[in-house]
Amino acid sequence: MKILFAASELKPFVSSGNMAASVLKMLKSVSKKCETECMVPFFSAINRKKFDITPTGVSFEVKVGEKYEKAEIFEAFHEESGAKVVFVSNPYFERDGLYGNETGDYPDNSERFIFFSRAVLEYAKIFRPDVIHCNDWHTALVPVYLREIYGKEESLKNTKSVFSLHDIRFQGKFWSYDFGLLNLGREVFVPEKLEFYGDINFLKGGIVYSDALTVSSGEYLDQIRTKEGGCGLEGLIECSLDKISVVKRSDKFVEIYKKLA
Repeated sequence: MKILFAASELKPFVSSGNMAASVLKMLKSVSKKCETECMVPFFSAINRKKFDITPTGVSFEVKVGEKYEKAEIFEAFHEESGAKVVFVSNPYFERDGLYGNETGDYPDNSERFIFFSRAVLEYAKIFRPDVIHCNDWHTALVPVYLREIYGKEESLKNTKSVFSLHDIRFQGKFWSYDFGLLNLGREVFVPEKLEFYGDINFLKGGIVYSDALTVSSGEYLDQIRTKEGGCGLEGLIECSLDKISVVKRSDKFVEIYKKLA
């Protein structure tokens, strides 16, 4: 099987929290049994020389709102897992911080990660994975775009999505005026899909549109089903229990992939 991981962080290249370590753990396990690649943004914080990151010569245009942004693809070898890591380069990621600076979050974070999510799927048309495994709000739009747009293309018509929830507190919520950047029909901006109390909620989209969901423990699943721990999404989690798997051993991901395929 061919698996494409999509994440905003991956150790040792770039890390700001627990997600980078979680993605690394999954990658190490899955890459032993599947042909695996992992896509991350080419943040300025990533040391190009240290990790021997090289250009591939591959580039493509990504539509964001009314404009097209160029995505240039770089790659490196991930020593711990043996997987290839694919870096998406664009001025969106040429900043001091990953998601913000001392003044707060970058005001164009919605635009930045719309671009990254669509870049993942443009690259997927080349790699043709059986499954795209997404992580947290930064890649939550990948399942949305896969179902609404890219899955209708021949190269990705059989591709499935898995979405791992690492920290439900961070949801990628943006005001409704950013909806035009998505290039999706207004029918997706409804409470059953991306709309969340008048805002756009990327994480909610990932939960709704993914073919399978995973969490790292039963305790965490119990927590996010409560009003206190669900951060407004507890009802959606409750309605999605039939596609949520608790994965304590990383090798169980391969079982999930096989069921989807």
